[in-house]
Amino acid sequence: MKSVADPLDKMPAIVFWLMGSFAKISLVDLKYAVPIMVSAIFVLWLVRWRLNVLAVGEEDARSLGMNTELFRFILVILCTLATSTAVAVSGVIGWVGLVVPHVARILVGPDHKSLIPVSISLGGTYMVLMDDLARSLTTAEISIGILTAIIGAPFFAYLLRKGTSWS
Repeated sequence: MKSVADPLDKMPAIVFWLMGSFAKISLVDLKYAVPIMVSAIFVLWLVRWRLNVLAVGEEDARSLGMNTELFRFILVILCTLATSTAVAVSGVIGWVGLVVPHVARILVGPDHKSLIPVSISLGGTYMVLMDDLARSLTTAEISIGILTAIIGAPFFAYLLRKGTSWS
């Protein structure tokens, strides 16, 4: 796609999508994306107690009567819907999904009743801050993906080096 794209019009749009940007998002994009994301996250919110049970361990979840294979399949579908919709609209913005949930877990603990809304709030706040930085650091807009990688990669490396379990 990149090799045959118009270098003056389409190529910059492709590159910005690959690195992530909020610059080209319109209300029409949000009209289609928001209902899908909100629906998937709402269903995740409804099954938050099952997430807590599954976090204890698969064997314990089965002993409590949970069909873990079906539940994992449903989780994958819901998370894929929410994530792929966000990526379709804003492009690939890395490290947010790795860093923000860990910070949220440090702040509120492993209970998904608190963890889900805090992760959403922290993620949204983090992305607004990154978008502000991307638009104001230089005269040309920097890709959000670059900024999140500059912050996210060292932080995640720190978490891996520390080796602490957050659950």
